[in-house]
Amino acid sequence: MSDNKTKVLIIEDNEDLNEMFKTAFEAKGYDVAVSLNGMDGITKAAEFKPDVILLDIMMPQMNGYEVLSALKNNTSLPSKVVINSNLEQEGDTQKAMSMGADLYLKKSEYTPFEAVEKVDELLGK
Repeated sequence: MSDNKTKVLIIEDNEDLNEMFKTAFEAKGYDVAVSLNGMDGITKAAEFKPDVILLDIMMPQMNGYEVLSALKNNTSLPSKVVINSNLEQEGDTQKAMSMGADLYLKKSEYTPFEAVEKVDELLGK
C-alpha cells in the first residue's frame, strides 16, 4: 500500500457489492479497504485513515446512520462520507446529509465505476 494513493474504505455487508466497488476503485488507482459491518468499519476507519468512506445504510450490528454518527463524532477522522444505499425515501437522503454525509448515492442509479466518478468529483480529482 502506498501512502500517496487516495484511500477509500467500503463499508458494505454484501460481499459481491464489496468486490465490485473494490475493483472499480482499484482500477482508478485508489488504495481500498473493505468491511462487512459497521462495528468493524469504525475500527478500520481509525486504523486505515481513509480519505473517503463509502457507507451502506442497511447492515447488521450497526446501521449506516449509527456508523455515520460515530465517524462524525470522532474529530480525528476527517474522512468524507458517501452514503451508498438503496433506501429511496426523501427523508433518508435528508437524514444522512443532516448527519454530516458529504454525498448520497442510490446504488440502483449508479454502476460502481460511475460511483467512483462521483467520489472523484467530491474529492476534486
